[in-house]
Amino acid sequence: MPDQAHFQEFLKRDLRTYFQADSVEYELLRQGPTQVGVSLPKYYLWVRAKDQNGTVTAEGACRVAAVEKELFEVLQFLTKETISKEPDRVRAIFPAPLVPKILERAKD
Repeated sequence: MPDQAHFQEFLKRDLRTYFQADSVEYELLRQGPTQVGVSLPKYYLWVRAKDQNGTVTAEGACRVAAVEKELFEVLQFLTKETISKEPDRVRAIFPAPLVPKILERAKD
């Protein structure tokens, strides 16, 4: 997992790459990583990607893994629309304590 000094820089870089966006905003849905055994540390985010004009091109809940100390890999992303239409998918991917928060964010 990247150290605190590089965490935000690396996460924004890798989210911009994944979403092919000019800028990204994110909110951690849970402080700190979730890690089971020797698996990669996972972070849960609410992400908003924007193009060069500031138009939102993607928004939703995201699950990322911290790989080594250098990068983040997006494992799953559910758009706001998908979350609203298929809440069971949220329950299948995200930890139970985060589900109500994600479903509520999708209503905004």
